[in-house]
Amino acid sequence: MSSSPAEDLPSKAEGIALCSAFALEAVFIVVGNLLAIVLSAVNKNLRKKSLFLVINMAFADLMLGTAVLPLYIYHLGDHYWMWTSSLYTSLYTSLLVIQIIFLQVSLFSATLISVERFYAIYWPLKHRTLSKRAYRVVIFMAWVLSVVVSTVYLVLPYKDVIYFVLLLLALLLLFIACGLNIAIWRKFQRGRIASQQQSRSSQTQRLTKTLLLVSTVAVLSWLPIMIMFPIQIYEDFIPYNIYQICIILCFSNSFFNPVIYAFRIREFRQALGLCGLKGRR
Repeated sequence: MSSSPAEDLPSKAEGIALCSAFALEAVFIVVGNLLAIVLSAVNKNLRKKSLFLVINMAFADLMLGTAVLPLYIYHLGDHYWMWTSSLYTSLYTSLLVIQIIFLQVSLFSATLISVERFYAIYWPLKHRTLSKRAYRVVIFMAWVLSVVVSTVYLVLPYKDVIYFVLLLLALLLLFIACGLNIAIWRKFQRGRIASQQQSRSSQTQRLTKTLLLVSTVAVLSWLPIMIMFPIQIYEDFIPYNIYQICIILCFSNSFFNPVIYAFRIREFRQALGLCGLKGRR
């Protein structure tokens, strides 16, 4: 997400603090999500279909940390004349294109996790018949749609209008995820998990609650910037620091996800434990 042109930019010292915060966030995002992807590659227990969307989200988040955030830091620092040379125009275009792709994939993944868990809870027998190919097709379509959306933004005029449409799409995805999460939670509260699921209850319910937490954190992380962005674009009265803090919060979702995986998903904890044991030998 691009920073908005505010009249009252903070001091250069505050700009350095903001860039440092984004840089630290990028390090945490890269380390956490790279670890999640490596663990899934070396541990077959993490390659089951129920975790495909989680790994896809980890990859999108990794790309946010390695590609989007460094460009955003450069773009932000350019406001404070922190660099001796400026590649503003070309980097800004690149930033918009790749951030749309990876942010959309990350948000699509969060929504798809809610959809998949909703289907698993309400139609457990049908869910069990889903093939790995179905998951791969859905993930592929999420990437294709994100690339198409980014391409449309790049080639068509009226950028503000298109960006506003993208904002509406993001809000729609957030509302879908939020609504599905509420429905899943109500199902748990009423204790109406199907008897077929009860036989695998502890594992299935824990995974569902974990993925419910992942998508809920995504909603909470995205919502402030979704509210702030149109206000800042069309009204331009939100303090610059507050706007940047909302962006930091949005990107922080990419760091929270691997932390949730490590603490809540048993297979990730076991894989981490095995790596720890091998490291001691």
